[in-house]
Amino acid sequence: MAGRHRRSPARRETPRPTTGRSVTRAALAPLGVASAAALAAAPLAAAAPGQPAAPGLGAPPCEDTADVCVDLSRGTAWLTDDGRAASDPMPITSGSPDDPTPTGTFAVQRKERYHVSKEFDDASMPYSVFFDGEGRAFHAGSRASNSHGCVRLDEDDAEQLFTALEPGDEVQIVR
Repeated sequence: MAGRHRRSPARRETPRPTTGRSVTRAALAPLGVASAAALAAAPLAAAAPGQPAAPGLGAPPCEDTADVCVDLSRGTAWLTDDGRAASDPMPITSGSPDDPTPTGTFAVQRKERYHVSKEFDDASMPYSVFFDGEGRAFHAGSRASNSHGCVRLDEDDAEQLFTALEPGDEVQIVR
C-alpha cells in the first residue's frame, strides 16, 4: 500500500468521546441550543491533534509518514500519527560531534527489552528499539552526556516508545 501511512493496531486506539445524548440533552437543556452545541464541541476542540504539547515546542518537524520523529536540534522526540504529535515531547540525548546520531529516514529493525551493549563495556540499554544496521537505537539511559550515536531517553519515555513501535515502523531524525 504505497503512500499510505500504516499504524499498528496497538496505537490505533484513540479515546472516543461518549455521546451520552439523553444525559447531555437533559443537563444542557437550560442553556439553550447554541450553548449546548458549543459545549458539546468543546472537548473535541480541546483535544485536537497536532497542537503543541508544551509551550514553545511547536509541532513535530517530520513528514506525515513518520511513526516517531526526533529533532536533534531541539533535543526532543515524539510519537507521531499523520504528522501530528501522538505523545508529549520526550527529552533526548543524542550522539556527540565525533560519533553523531544520523539524520534521515529509517525503519525499526528490532526490539530488545533488556539489551546489553557488547561494544561499549556491557552498558545496559533497556527498552532498545534498533533503527539502523549500525546498532543505533532508542533506549533508556542517562541523558547527562552524549551517546555513541543512539537516542537516549528517560526510562518512562523509552518504555513508551518500546511499547508503541514495531519492526517496520518509520523513524525520522532531523536536525
